[in-house]
Amino acid sequence: MGELEEKETGPSETTPQQEVVDEPKETDKMLDKKEDTEAVEQQTENAGVKDKNPSPNTEKKRAASSKPATPTSLGGKKSSIQSVEKLATNGVDDAQSVKANGGSGEEIIDIPESTKTEEGDEKKISTEDREVKPKKIPIGGLKLPGFFMKNKPKADGDGADGELLERENKDEMPAETVNGESKSSKKDEKPRSSFGERLRNFFVRKPTADKQQNKQTANGDADAKSEATAEAAAADGETNNTTNASDAPPQKRGLLNAIKLPIANMIPRKKTDDDVELGMGKAGLASMETLDDSLKDQDCVDKAPARNNGTEDPAKLKKATSSEIKQESPEDKATEEPEAPMSFADRLRSYRCSVDDGLIVLGILLFLALIAVIGYVLSLETLTSPPVREGRFIDAVTGCGMVEGLQEDGAFAFRGIPYALPPLGDQRWRPAQPIGGIDDCWNGTLKAHNVSNYCTQRLGNGTIVGDEDCLYLDIVTPHVRYNSPVPVIVLIGAETLTGPSPGVLRPSARYSRSHDVIFVRPNFRLGAFGFLALEALTKDAYPRTSGNYALSDIIAALKWIQLNIAHFGGDPKSVTLLGHRAGGTLVSALVTSNKVEGLYKNAWVSSSSAIFPGKPLEESEKRNAQFMTALDCSSISCLRNAATEQIWAATPDTWLHFPVDMPTTDENPSTRHEWLVLDGNILQRHPADAWKEEHTGKPKLVMGTTAHEAHTEQLRQRHANWTSEEIRAFIATSKIGALNLTDEAIRLYNATNYRSLVAMITDIRTICPLLTNARLQPTVPFYVVQQGEGENQLATVDTDVLAILGRYEPHTAEQRRFMSSMQQLFYYYISHGTVPQYDPSRRVLSIAQDPLPQSDHPNCNFWISHDIVPRYARVD
Repeated sequence: MGELEEKETGPSETTPQQEVVDEPKETDKMLDKKEDTEAVEQQTENAGVKDKNPSPNTEKKRAASSKPATPTSLGGKKSSIQSVEKLATNGVDDAQSVKANGGSGEEIIDIPESTKTEEGDEKKISTEDREVKPKKIPIGGLKLPGFFMKNKPKADGDGADGELLERENKDEMPAETVNGESKSSKKDEKPRSSFGERLRNFFVRKPTADKQQNKQTANGDADAKSEATAEAAAADGETNNTTNASDAPPQKRGLLNAIKLPIANMIPRKKTDDDVELGMGKAGLASMETLDDSLKDQDCVDKAPARNNGTEDPAKLKKATSSEIKQESPEDKATEEPEAPMSFADRLRSYRCSVDDGLIVLGILLFLALIAVIGYVLSLETLTSPPVREGRFIDAVTGCGMVEGLQEDGAFAFRGIPYALPPLGDQRWRPAQPIGGIDDCWNGTLKAHNVSNYCTQRLGNGTIVGDEDCLYLDIVTPHVRYNSPVPVIVLIGAETLTGPSPGVLRPSARYSRSHDVIFVRPNFRLGAFGFLALEALTKDAYPRTSGNYALSDIIAALKWIQLNIAHFGGDPKSVTLLGHRAGGTLVSALVTSNKVEGLYKNAWVSSSSAIFPGKPLEESEKRNAQFMTALDCSSISCLRNAATEQIWAATPDTWLHFPVDMPTTDENPSTRHEWLVLDGNILQRHPADAWKEEHTGKPKLVMGTTAHEAHTEQLRQRHANWTSEEIRAFIATSKIGALNLTDEAIRLYNATNYRSLVAMITDIRTICPLLTNARLQPTVPFYVVQQGEGENQLATVDTDVLAILGRYEPHTAEQRRFMSSMQQLFYYYISHGTVPQYDPSRRVLSIAQDPLPQSDHPNCNFWISHDIVPRYARVD
């Protein structure tokens, strides 16, 4: 690198005084030899090298301050002599001032005939050993104190100032002080450098790391050498005005001088043909590798490893004319061509990042990706969804105009949207008529804020509620959008076919949002308004039929859903019917009709009746003739003009009440009233006959109920505490006792408490009759809910649908497990059309905590074999 490794022995704080005395004597000797101007100039140039016993400190200063001389006119020679005399008189061996005051571009160095080696022996040097050394400016020469000279070892003689290129090993002298001048005084003498010099110093190579060990001891000497070299370089053409370094103002060390970035070798420069060794051309700034590369002695070579800054081999760096650093490969040695600049891609590939850098970059990329996804979703939602006004109002489109809904519990609810013409006046006891004309629609935007009116119905206590103008539906949707449609669940609920409706089957905004489904609940007519079959009504209709008006209402609602549900974010191709109790009975009948083909995909029936219409239309018309007698009407106009209360009053009590507990001895199933009728239009044949056929590719059906569906408060309160004796007496007085099956029934059910009694009644009225119908369809899954609650651990009639709609309140871990299992079964069926745990060979799913497939339901064969089932099944 052009500098010597500094010896281990550190410099002392003071320099011996005898070294200062020798310098002026040598100067006087040089002045006596040459009197003419040319001789004085030669003597002046050699003044620094003719000293027989130079101090090591002086030799180091010469090595660091070597610089090619700048040619000047002859007029500057006298100033050179005066400058030399001044330097000699002051006792300061500073060759930089002499060189800066003028001289030729080359120097012929007078070499003494003999030099002493390290052992004291003399060595003859011939004239052939002389070399002409161009003066070069080292990297630290431009007023850059401490940049390359700091922490660098000092050479004993590098030949940069025209000395012989030979080794002169002298004893190293202390370098802390020179002639009594401390390094602090030298530092104060630094002149202010120009901005250009500081800018060039910014691109100078940083000193190697292993030379930082002598930082405290070498900083002062290096600063002094750098300052002297910089002053000599700045004095070109102004030799007459040259002053001592002590007269210059001290230089402030700027911020650029403190920044040390080794990027000099990253800036390739154009090579010239000038021979720097012969002094041809202009010598540029040389890197530390180019200085004194002609020295053959190993002690004069910098042994510190240099940074390669991306180059392949630091040893292959060669010196060019402009003193730039180049990489020398085997192919380039012959051609001497400069290496091509490294491209940005190569520099990028050569960069090596740590694990922390990679994690930081990965985190930033993930954050940006998340922001992009959120922005995309929000923009897509904005483009495909109508805006929410005032934080709660939202609009949707229907075939009759705009409707406005409300935001509820994170979802959107539209209530009271008409789906058919009001069944009033001439439309009473006619099939539902979809809205098809503009005259039947509304102007502006319909405020669908309130719950739609319930159809007129009779409650359990005999109260009449509702209205005939009731063909409306409610919609609860998680999103109002046109992309990504979600499945649609149509809720058909009623406790009986006379009311109340919808019962517990109401839309859940929370489950609409959490399960990403749309709930639709249509109203349908009940009682005589929805099922009356009369001869007068048949003659007034076309086709000639009557009854089953409630089924026509559901069909009209399904048609409306097909046309409009896409405007609410629903998928018209994924519609599932969910029927509960009497609503399940209607759904079970509808799936056998060709009127609903293509209007739905799946059906789920819970606790429906197993008794379906088996009587033809004519027989039903004759049985219902007493209704006209009670209403005191003989014409169709009288029927359609009668008040709502009159119609409910004319309905016989036998049409309203049905036995729900143990079959009695006087119960006659053949005399029971059946609201549904084989009208020849919607229901053309008995559902059991339709189920006997395999419906390949047709909509699937899931049927089920609960283990204690027959529980009622009236039955529970009949005895304060149902004991085994009271249970035996109750069974003995029923139809079971009349058939002498009491003891066997008690043994099968271990009937010693109320829970076992309710399980026996449920099997007779609901479970076993439904299982009989399910056996007609080998591909229809059948489930029974066993998980109980309350004091008697009863699985009541609403347990399964409450769990499906999220209204079931679990209090134990088993109940929470059951709720999760029930929802998994239902919503998986909604999305995929299959029940995951269903096995055709074990078709009955017993659902307690988890669905457990069973081959059959226990005790059903016992009741079927004694003709109890399905004869005494429940009728809605």
